[in-house]
Amino acid sequence: MISYLFQCEQEIPHLQHCLRYLAILILLLIVPLTLAAEEKTQVDQIFALFDSGEAIPRETIEQNLALLEKLISSDDSLRIEKLNQLKCWNQPSDTEEEIAKALHSAEQALANITATASAHYITDITLCHSWFLQLTGDISGAMQGYTKSVKSAYENEDIKLIADARSLRGALHSYIGDFSEALDDLVTAQGLYESLNLTGWANVNLSDIATSFRRYGDPESAIKYYSKLKELYVKNGNKEQVANVTSDIGIALDEMGEHEQAIENFRSSYQYFKEHNLNLIAAINATNIAYSLIQLNRLNEAETYLKEAAQEITENEPAAYSFLKLFLGKIRFQQGRYQEALDELSASENAFRVMHNDRGLIQLLQLKSDIYASLGDLPQAYNTLQQFVVITKKVDDNTSAHQTTELKVKFDTSWIESENKRLIDNQKSKEQELALLEKNKSLQLIILLLTGCILAIVSLFAYKQVHRNRHLQTIALTDYLTQLPNRRHIYAQAELYFQQALKQQTPLSVIIFDADHFKKINDNFGHEIGDQALLTIAEACQALTADRNLIGRIGGEEFLILLPNTDANRVWQLAHELQTLITRYGAINLPVELKLTVSAGVATLHPELGKQDDSFARLLKRADNALYEAKNAGRNCVKAAEAIA
Repeated sequence: MISYLFQCEQEIPHLQHCLRYLAILILLLIVPLTLAAEEKTQVDQIFALFDSGEAIPRETIEQNLALLEKLISSDDSLRIEKLNQLKCWNQPSDTEEEIAKALHSAEQALANITATASAHYITDITLCHSWFLQLTGDISGAMQGYTKSVKSAYENEDIKLIADARSLRGALHSYIGDFSEALDDLVTAQGLYESLNLTGWANVNLSDIATSFRRYGDPESAIKYYSKLKELYVKNGNKEQVANVTSDIGIALDEMGEHEQAIENFRSSYQYFKEHNLNLIAAINATNIAYSLIQLNRLNEAETYLKEAAQEITENEPAAYSFLKLFLGKIRFQQGRYQEALDELSASENAFRVMHNDRGLIQLLQLKSDIYASLGDLPQAYNTLQQFVVITKKVDDNTSAHQTTELKVKFDTSWIESENKRLIDNQKSKEQELALLEKNKSLQLIILLLTGCILAIVSLFAYKQVHRNRHLQTIALTDYLTQLPNRRHIYAQAELYFQQALKQQTPLSVIIFDADHFKKINDNFGHEIGDQALLTIAEACQALTADRNLIGRIGGEEFLILLPNTDANRVWQLAHELQTLITRYGAINLPVELKLTVSAGVATLHPELGKQDDSFARLLKRADNALYEAKNAGRNCVKAAEAIA
C-alpha cells in the first residue's frame, strides 16, 4: 500500500482519485474491525445471560449455543472453552436416554482435555460430569467429583466455581440426610453468590436451603423460603420455576399434614409439566399426588396416578422409582395384599440403597416390619425393625448437635507450592536478565528499565494475589451473619490454644452455649428478630472478651468461647456474667415481650494437675455434655463438666 501511495503523489492530476482509493482501503480495514468488535459484544452478552442463572427456555438455549458457535473464532481459546462448558451443562436431560447421552458427552469432554486447558475449564467440566453422574443415580461418584471440584476451585481461588461446587455438593448432602454438611456448603455458597450479585444462582441455592430445612424437620421455615422464591419467579414470569417451587411447597405441606392443600399444589405443577410435554417431571408430581391421596385413604385415586407415573418412571430413574414403588407398597398393604406389598418394597429398597437415601429407607423399613407382623412372621418383623432403628439412629446422628465435637479442619498447602514455583520462575527470569546485562553493557539502561517494569508488574500481581487471598480467607473463615469466626476457624484456634496449654502447663477453659427456645423465637417473632437475637448474643460475647478471635459461632444458635489461662472458678464466673450481659443487651435490642436467655456448659483443662484431656475434641465433648445437662435442668443456667476421672 505504501508503494501505491508514493505513485499517487507523483501523479498530481490523479491525486483525488488516489485519495478516494485510500479512503476505501481505510474503510475496508475499519469495517471488519468494527464488525468483529460488535460480534464480541454480542458473544459476551449471550455469556452474561447464561451466567446470570435465570431460567432460559430450551429453544432459546439451542438458538444461543448455535449463534455462539457461529460468532466465536477458532483462535479465541478462552471463549471456545466457555462455549464447551455451556454445551456440557445445557444438554437435554429430561429422559433416561438424554441423561445417558449427556453423561457420555461429559465423559468425552473430560477425556479430551488438552494440556493448555485452563484450571477453570477442567474444574467446571469435572463438576458437570459429576452432576450427570448424580442424575444417573451414582451418588458416590457424584460426591467424589463434587469434593474434587471444591478442592480445585479453592486452590485456584475461583470464587464462582467454589460457590457452584459447594451448592451442588450441599444439595446432595441434603438429599442423603447429612444436614450439617449440607447447610455448611449451602450457606457458604449463598454468601458467595450474593457477594458476586448472581441473583439467579442465589435463588436456586436458596431453594436447596429451604429443602434442607424441610428434610431436617422444619417445613414451616421451608415454606417461608419457598413462598418468597415463588413470588419472585411469578414477578419475573418464570413459569417453569413457579411450577417447581409450587411442587416443593406441596411436599412441605404434606409433612405438616395439610394433604388437601398439598394436592392442590401438586396438581397445579402436574398440569403445567403435562402441557409442556415434560413427562418425567409430570410423572414425579403424579407420584407426589398419590402420596397425599394415600394419607387421605383415597387408595383408588392414588393407584390411578401411580399407574400413570409408572409409564415414565423406570429403574433407570432410581430417585423417583424408589418412592413410586414405596407408595405402591403402602397401597397393597392397606388393601391386605401383603406379598404383593413386599414385592413392591423389594424393588423400592434396592433403589433407595443405590441412591444412599436413608430417609426413604426409614419409611420403607417401618412399613416392611408392619407387613411381616400382619403376616405373623414375627422374627422377620423384629429383624426389619432392628434395621429401622440402626438407620434412624444414623440419620439422627447426622443432625445431632453433638457434631460440634468433630474437628474437621484440614490444611491445604498446594497454594504454597504454587507460590513457590512462581517465585522460582521469577528468580530465573531475573538471572537471565542479569546475564544479558553482563554480556552487553550498551543495553544496561534498557534492561534496567525492563527489570523495573517487570518488578512493578510482579508487585502489582502479588498485591492483588494477597488481596484475593485475604478476601477468600475472610469468606471461608467468618460467619456470614455475626461476622464472628465460624466453626472451622474457631476450632483451628482452639487446637492451637490446647497445644499451647499442654506445653506451658497452664489451664484452658471453654464455654459452649446456645439460645434457649430459639425455634420459638423464629416462629413467634420472625427470622429477622431471630437474626437480631444472634447479633445481640455476639455483641454480648465481645463485651465479655475483647478478643473476637476467641469467640465463634459453631451452629445455628450455638456459640463457643475460648478462655486461655482461665481456671474452673473463673470460667464459672464468666459464664454467669455472659448470661447477665445477654439478658441486658436483649432488653435493649429486642422486643419487650422477648426475654433472651442462654444455657451454657463449661469445661477446663488442668495440665498442671496431671489429669487432662487427650485432645481438644475431648475437652469440647465434656463442655457439650455439660450444656445438655443445663438444658435438661430447665435451661437458662450454667453447668460445669465433670472432672477427668
